[in-house]
Amino acid sequence: MNKANLFMNAGWAGLCGIVLLVAASAFDLSKAVNVAGVLIVMASCWTMLFTRNADEYTRGLWTSGASLAFATLLILFLGLPFAEGVYDGFVSSHEDSGEDETQQDIPAIASIVAAIGAFYIGLFWKRIRGGM
Repeated sequence: MNKANLFMNAGWAGLCGIVLLVAASAFDLSKAVNVAGVLIVMASCWTMLFTRNADEYTRGLWTSGASLAFATLLILFLGLPFAEGVYDGFVSSHEDSGEDETQQDIPAIASIVAAIGAFYIGLFWKRIRGGM
């Protein structure tokens, strides 16, 4: 099996890992299913990282996914704190309690999950479109 085939199969394995994670969250499955999904996604990302330069096509797929993930992180870097502030301001103005309770409503892992999701969206969008 050459590097390009490893890259392509790792992309499908990562997508299956993401589907497994979504199913585990939606149906409240055990922690072992979550761990298996995370390990599959991590292993596939590492495999794709080391085989990304197999040929021009895999390099183009990697570049597309990485660019979309980077753009997602840049947008979320400014967008999530803004959304958090708007939400906190809206909630505090509509509550009658005099307490000034500040808490983080959007988990910090949300930007990482969004970046990994954006990577796979960019990767498979380029693969489906068939472009270089």
